[in-house]
Amino acid sequence: MKDNYLFTASVIVVNYNGKGLTIEALRSLERQTFQDFELIVVDNNSSDSSLDEIKSFLNLSLLKKRFTIVELSQNTGFAGGCDEGLKYAKGKYIVLLNNDAQADKNWLNELIKAANKHPEAGICASKIITYGTNKIDAAGHLFTWFLKGFKRGEAEPAYLYDTEEYIFGACGGAALYKRQLIGEIGFFDQNFFLIYEDIDLDFRAQLAGWKVLYVPSAVVYHKVHSTIGNLNDLFIYYTLRNVELVRIKNIPFATFVVCLPFFLLEEIVEFLLFNLKLRKNEIYFKAKKDALKMAKSMLKKRKVIMKDKKISNKYLLSIMTPVWQKKLIISKLKKVLKVK
Repeated sequence: MKDNYLFTASVIVVNYNGKGLTIEALRSLERQTFQDFELIVVDNNSSDSSLDEIKSFLNLSLLKKRFTIVELSQNTGFAGGCDEGLKYAKGKYIVLLNNDAQADKNWLNELIKAANKHPEAGICASKIITYGTNKIDAAGHLFTWFLKGFKRGEAEPAYLYDTEEYIFGACGGAALYKRQLIGEIGFFDQNFFLIYEDIDLDFRAQLAGWKVLYVPSAVVYHKVHSTIGNLNDLFIYYTLRNVELVRIKNIPFATFVVCLPFFLLEEIVEFLLFNLKLRKNEIYFKAKKDALKMAKSMLKKRKVIMKDKKISNKYLLSIMTPVWQKKLIISKLKKVLKVK
């Protein structure tokens, strides 16, 4: 049942200078076994020829009667682009796909089936595999007692994540969001621009009493960092700034107190990594300074979030990942040591 919606799903793809990338994502959507969806492509004021490439492809595509292109006059980031796309959506479910990802032909069908089967799940997460490998990019998100979110299962063999289960959050690069959830708590916070906007939404969903379901049969292949690059200055800045915004907005005070020792340890490691090893002092301090500048507006949003909070602090801690898990420690140490 689509209720009063024209489509079962609205798939939003945000493009920014994605020449050669975005049309591959669109081709994978064209091949979906589930076809009751509309496509919304949001262009973030690209300066390359990717928008022309997209228009040429879609005008000859099987999707030509059910697509909308939204051309923005400025780059609003992933968060802003998705929010703009939502304004045009006429589907029951809102589904996101990164422009540097390619979806398995059954991807959308599996997400829709799971969403229909689990009314308590406001978000459905995909199994995202690093393109050209059999390794996980993200099997959803976990949120640790470091008060920081991470990709779940990153760099591990894909077969280890074949169980449908409830998790903390979904990677916004390939996920389904229910209209009721968005109606209750909103969509992405445009202040984030990019990075951690999905973890912020994960957290707000959990606090509001929604579940997040991992759907391993919904598979996407991701060309990791093809759009923004790996550890470039933009990526580092928004990572360091936005992790603080998530904390300010969403961490209940009692939870913060319990996790304080681990949070302080993480802050020390982060400071040493970005200031001594990576020599990114200027970006580090700018990111933290800007987070402080934004604290007032985040605290206003926090009041609304905490007013509508439906879960106990004990339950929240139970769905967060303890930092003493061996798998988490090893994976994060490997990532830190690998950074150059």
